[in-house]
Amino acid sequence: MIKAFKPRQICFFYVAILPVIKFFMMPSLICGISGEDLWISVLINCLVDFTAIFIVYICLKDADCDFFTLNERLFGKAFSNTVAALYIVFFLLKTVMPLNEVKDYVEMTLYITSPSIFTFMPVFALIIFVCIHHLRVVGRIADGMLIVALIGYAFMFALALPNTDFGALLPVGAHGAKNILQGSYVSEPWFNDCAYFLFFMGNYVKGKKDGLKIFASVAVSAVIVIFFCMLFYGTFTSIAFRQRFALTEISKYTTVINNTERFDYIPIFALLFTAVFSLALPFYFATELFVRILPVKRNLAAVIISLPSIILLLFFEEYFATVENFITQIASGFFILFGTVFPATLAVIMKIRLSKEHKFEIQRG
Repeated sequence: MIKAFKPRQICFFYVAILPVIKFFMMPSLICGISGEDLWISVLINCLVDFTAIFIVYICLKDADCDFFTLNERLFGKAFSNTVAALYIVFFLLKTVMPLNEVKDYVEMTLYITSPSIFTFMPVFALIIFVCIHHLRVVGRIADGMLIVALIGYAFMFALALPNTDFGALLPVGAHGAKNILQGSYVSEPWFNDCAYFLFFMGNYVKGKKDGLKIFASVAVSAVIVIFFCMLFYGTFTSIAFRQRFALTEISKYTTVINNTERFDYIPIFALLFTAVFSLALPFYFATELFVRILPVKRNLAAVIISLPSIILLLFFEEYFATVENFITQIASGFFILFGTVFPATLAVIMKIRLSKEHKFEIQRG
C-alpha cells in the first residue's frame, strides 16, 4: 500500500500551515479577556493539543491504517460512521471563525471601496479544487507552503520585534486563573489540531525517530503562535483588544515602515496566501469523511460540504455576531471533546484492544 504522507510533510504541515490561521482575530479576542496573559491562554491550548497528539501517536504508532479505518475494524461500521459524522460536524464548525475573519480581513484591509459579496467566491473555488484531490495533496501543500510561510514569519517578526515592549507582559498571571482559562476556552475554535493528526496515523512512510520529529514540529508550531501573541500584546499593550486584525497591525508602526513604504505587505501576503490553504483543511477532511460514509463522487461531496459556509457568509452576515458567540461560547466545548479528549481516550482504548488481539494471536499460534 502506497502511503499518502512522508514524515517531513507532517512536520511541514504543523510548522507552515497551522499557525497562520491563528494570526488574524484570535489574539485580540483573547486580549479582551485575559489581557497581557493571553500568551498563557494560548500556551494552555498548545499544551493540551501536544498532549493529545502525543497520546495518539504513542498508542497508534504501529497501526497500518488511519484512525477512522482502524476504528471501523475494531468497533464496527456503525460506530465508525457515527464518529465520522460527528467529525464532519466538528470540521464544518471549525471553518466558521477562520473563514469569516479572513473574509473580513480581505474586504476591510485590501480594498479601498466596499467589495461585492461575491468577491470571496474564488477562495471557495480553490477550497473545492483542493477537496476533490487525493489525501496526498495535503502533503504536497505542506511542502509547497513551507518556504512561503517561513518568509512570512521571518519578515513579520523582524518588523514587529523592535517595537515590542516585553515588559508589558508582566506581571505574569495578573488577570487571574479564571480569565486565563476563559481566554483558552473561547479560543478553542482555532486549536484542537490533534483532529488533523488522526488522518496521518498509519498513512505515512515510517522512518527513524519519526515521533521525535513530529513532536518537535508541533512544539515549533506552538512557539510560533505564542511568540506572535507576545509580540502583538507587547506592541499595543492595553489597547491590543481593539486591534481586530493582528496580522496587519503588528508591524504597522515600525520605524522602517513609517520612513519608507509599507513593505510589510510582503509577509502579510505570504501569510495570507498560506492561510487560504489552511482554510481549506477543515473542508478537505470533512469531505474525506463524507465520502467514507456515503457512496457519492468526491466532486459532489466537496460542493455539499462547502455549501453551508457559502450560504452562511453570503446570506447571514448580519447575524454573524450571534454565530460567533455560539462558536466561541458554546461550541468550544464540542471542540475540546472531539479535538482532544475523544481522540486521546479512544486511542488508548484502541491500544488496549490491539494488545489483547495480539496476545490472543500469540496464544493461538
